[in-house]
This record gives sequence, structure tokens and C-alpha cells, in this order.
Amino acid sequence: MFKSYYLYPVLFTLIGSQALSQGILIDHNCLELTQIPMNWIDSAQANQKWHYAHTSHGGQLTIGLDRIEAINPTYDVARANSSLPTVSGALCIFDGQEGFTYITPEDYWRTTAGMNNTRDVLNNNPMINLSQWCWCTQVNTYSENDVQQYLDSISGLEVEFPDVTFIYMTGNAQTGPGNHYNQNQAQGYNRYLRNEQIRNYCNTNNKVLFDFADIDCWWYNPTSEEWEWSTYEYWNGSETIIVPFEHPQYNIEQAGHTSYENCENKGKAVWWMMAKLAGWDHGISINIKVLLEGPFNGIEINTYLNNSGHIPLNQPYTDPPWNYLGTESVLAIPNSDIVDWLLIELRDATNAGSAIPSTMVSQQAAFLTKNGMIVGIDGTSNLTFNITILDELFLVLWHRNHLGVMSAYPLNGFNGVYNYDFTDQAEKAYGGVLGQKEISTSIWGLIAGDGNADGSINEFDKIAVWEFQAGEEGYFNGDFNMNGQVVNPDKNDFWILNNGSECQVPD
Repeated sequence: MFKSYYLYPVLFTLIGSQALSQGILIDHNCLELTQIPMNWIDSAQANQKWHYAHTSHGGQLTIGLDRIEAINPTYDVARANSSLPTVSGALCIFDGQEGFTYITPEDYWRTTAGMNNTRDVLNNNPMINLSQWCWCTQVNTYSENDVQQYLDSISGLEVEFPDVTFIYMTGNAQTGPGNHYNQNQAQGYNRYLRNEQIRNYCNTNNKVLFDFADIDCWWYNPTSEEWEWSTYEYWNGSETIIVPFEHPQYNIEQAGHTSYENCENKGKAVWWMMAKLAGWDHGISINIKVLLEGPFNGIEINTYLNNSGHIPLNQPYTDPPWNYLGTESVLAIPNSDIVDWLLIELRDATNAGSAIPSTMVSQQAAFLTKNGMIVGIDGTSNLTFNITILDELFLVLWHRNHLGVMSAYPLNGFNGVYNYDFTDQAEKAYGGVLGQKEISTSIWGLIAGDGNADGSINEFDKIAVWEFQAGEEGYFNGDFNMNGQVVNPDKNDFWILNNGSECQVPD
């Protein structure tokens, strides 16, 4: 029976964002390429030299890498099986063992000859600093002792080659009911137990684990915008066990015994792993949506300031009242979807009412795009913060001529990724209808008109800001609709209507 679970079971406590000394887990939470800053992709291509041995199932990773590269050549890879490639700007991969590419357990770790094959590759290619072997279907029938031999063999190689990071893997999760490859539920249960054995070992010993099986079992449904987890129930003689197996969406013989989508997921996970091994510590990532009343046209936020070249290349929040000293800057505005700069503030508190300025744990200037998404200064990546959260995480957003807003609820986070959408309910803002404004039917946004950014829309915004700047063209705080001109509609359509509004962010 196939079941969809809209939840996130944590099989063990390794998290993909942890440092190498604490172990690294690569699973279905590591499939978003846009979260990886491009400098870490560059670093991986320059510094990671990967020995990868596998049979046909392991080809899912390399097929996925090739498909990603075909879409975006930035993610360049180079493979060979006679020697390590030396291609500048590419992730260089020694594919297989010397002279052959179909690598069974006996060819890598299970026999003395196989161990010697691995030693030959590493000794003859001293630039290699990563080595990994991928299962086929052996864990379906292997015993606990068999898998322990795998773990012992790899840990032995780690002692012999201390400058090489050995990457452990779980076996694929294809064995299960209704799967084209193998419908043996008992073998699927054994495969699950052996994969858990590998996970537990990696967790206990701080290893790097590429959780192939976990990626097999999860599929992102674009309609529901939820991850679906595929499982079946198995009676082991004493209790019913929930056994994960390959999601039916991947049950297609397109490449490597699965779908192209699954292969691409594995390729994305490789890039995440390479970036982590290169030193990327992504801490937490935030995925935030917010709208500005002034430039909102009923569908999206206008990009007039960008189109006219008025957006500054350096973040504009250095002056009072923000006094932010961050050095965010760009050589050019990264894409045409950018609306303006925002200042993002994170507060760590037990509840929203106690999330006062002294609870701030981080700030960052970033770009707002026309669809309301906040992105890093590369124009596409989610924002990342290297912080540890003790209580609950609350988000504060500041804009230079709109009232600031704070999340009324803690951000919902899993595996370091936190999400919040201010636009779909008034109650998402602290203060409700006082904290933001309905700028279209059932669409909410920040309130325009706070020209001096003191948290109140009043006479000072008109007299000291709008009147002083009236007639100017460019990047001015009195330009409440942000079309690049300070004119009467800024006063009449926004300041007059919003006069008397107050910022609800706790102070």
C-alpha cells in the first residue's frame, strides 16, 4: 500500500548543515541548488577530487549531474576511469576503478582484491580527497554481519588514507510493493533494517552519509507543495513496521532503474554534499514572502527603481534609525526582478511579545523581488544566517519608507530551513490589521508612508521628507510608490490614507 505522509521523520540526528567533524547527512532535504552560494560550487570544483565507484544504480548520481550540467553549464563535471581528470572549473571525478566502471562490493571493499583496487586508485591519484562506493541491491539480502563488514572495511580504509574522506551510502529503496524492480516486501524490510544499521553507525561515528534510500522515498508534489513520503506496512512477526520504499513517482525505467527526476535529485544532493565538504556551513536558511504597498500593482511589485537604474549598489541602511553596518554590496543589480533593498532582523525569544530589540541575534541586508520573495545579493539564493536558536525565531523586516513588520508567529523550520509568508493573512504580522494593510483582496503588505522611518506615519513624513524632496527624481524616501519620482500621488495615495498608522514591532 502506498501512503503519503505530510511530515518529516528524523531517522537520526545528523543534520546536513553540521560541520564535517560532526558528520554530514545528505538526504531529501538537500535538493535545493539555489540555497548553495555559487562561491561554494566554485570551491567544490576547484578543490574536491572525487573517486566514485558504482554499478548501474549508482549511475543515478552521474546521470543526474550530467542533466544538471546540460541545463546550467556552471555545474560542470568531468569524469574518467583511467586517471583523475584535470579540468579547470569542473568537479573532477575518477569514475570506477582503474580500467573498469561496473564496481561490485567485491571490486571495492568486500575482498582483498577489491580493497587493493581501491588502494591502487588512491595511491596512483594522490589528488583524490573523496572516495565513495554505491550499493546496487545487496542490502535487500545482506545480513547484519555483511553490512558490518562494509562498515569495517570503509573505516579501515579511512585509517590507511587519512587525507581522504570516505563517504558512506545507504542502499536504494526500490524493494517494496508495486515496484517494477522488486516486489518482495520481506526483502524490503531487511533492506530497511540494514540501511538503519548504516545510518546509526554514521550517526554514532560522525561520518559523511549520502542517504540514497531517503531520497528515493520522498517526492515533492508541486500541486500540494508538500513532500510525500512513500511507505508500506510490514508485519515482522511481532509488530507492524512502517517501511519506506521508493516513491511511485520515481517508478519509471528512464535511467539507472528510475526516473530522470530521481536522478536529478541525486545530482543536486551531490552538489550539496560537495559544497558541505568544501566548507559551506549554511546555518539556517530563511524563505520569506512579503509585499510593499507603495509599488504593488495588484499582481506583483513594480520594479521601476531597478528599470531606471536608481537602486544603489550598496545597502542603504547605514544611517539612523537603522545604524546597520553590514557591507552588503554588488557590482550591478543582479537581475531585473529586484525591487529594492530590505533589512532583515532575526530575534530569538520565547514569544512574540518578548521579541524586543535586545533579543536580536542577526541582521542582514538583502533584495526584495517582484514576486515578494526575499533573496540574497546574488539575486536568487535564500538568505542564510550562522546562528543557533535557543527559543523561537521571529522575523523583523525593515524598509526605508514603509512601516516595519514582525512575524506574529515563530518561523516554522525544519533541517535549518525556515519559512514565512506575510501576504496571505493579516494575522501573520504582529499587531494584525495594525501591523500590515490589505493592499488587494485578501493580499496583505507593508504600509507605505513612513518617509523618515521613525515608526510613525505623521506630519513629519510629509513636511520633512515628501515636501523637501518633491519634484526630485531618483532614489528618495519620499517616493512612496517607488516609481523614481517624488510627486503628488506619493502624498495623496499613500501618506494621506495611512497618516496615523504606527509600527507594531515590539520595542
